[in-house]
Amino acid sequence: MKATIEKDGEGYLAKITGHPHLFAFAYSEAEAIAELKNVVEMIMDFHLEQVNNERLIRNELDSMQAKYAVQV
Repeated sequence: MKATIEKDGEGYLAKITGHPHLFAFAYSEAEAIAELKNVVEMIMDFHLEQVNNERLIRNELDSMQAKYAVQV
């Protein structure tokens, strides 16, 4: 990933190139980068939680399928 920082009004906008929803604003370059890091970590945590929830659902469906499977 490539991050860019640009002056924006009275502060700085830090963005991840190619990802329009990954950005952060702050009044100094260092704060903008720190905030961008927080945004990226929050998005990663959200996606990891989604994957874990999907894994739990898949395991539950596998268990249900095994329980109701017809034995041949």
